[in-house]
Amino acid sequence: MKEREPKFALKIKLINRRKFLIWLGIFLGIILAGINMLKQKGMRIINRIRIRNIRNIKRTPSFDRDTWKLTVDGLVNTPLAISYNGFLELESKEQSTDSHCAEGWRDIRWRGVRLKILFDMAGIKPDAGFVTFYSANGIYSDSLPIQEVLGPCVMLAYMLNDELLPEEQGIPLRLVMPGLFGYKNIKCVNRITLA
Repeated sequence: MKEREPKFALKIKLINRRKFLIWLGIFLGIILAGINMLKQKGMRIINRIRIRNIRNIKRTPSFDRDTWKLTVDGLVNTPLAISYNGFLELESKEQSTDSHCAEGWRDIRWRGVRLKILFDMAGIKPDAGFVTFYSANGIYSDSLPIQEVLGPCVMLAYMLNDELLPEEQGIPLRLVMPGLFGYKNIKCVNRITLA
């Protein structure tokens, strides 16, 4: 007995694997060539879309630009109390990094002040071995070895993707330590203590 083809059978023309891979390679090659041309012209591809699903322990504390101070104290020769405007006048640098957190942001552009600059201003005492960063919300702090925070890419950032840090990203300052998970990059930093 002869099998009958269903009356409403869909007729799909399938492309073979080899043709699919060829077309996929051409498509990806065009995209990569375009990105490389933009990079050669000095343009950066900034991934703004992935900055979402932000997690905070507690509501961001209020920030008053005129009264806020960053305190650097503990085992230092000269304790510091730097105003926000004073902080913005310090030598700054820009860097693009990936953020290692649950959301996995890529190509995030930060501008901030390297911690080494602050520590040079304060003068680290020889017996200091750790740095504790405090968040202005009063419930979060974290300590790291001094040698880790003196790296060339470690900074207190005040800008994210060419804009001042938004509230949910830790206004006014956020610790940026490439290579560490996001929870180590403390938001709303207002005090640094060396011990």
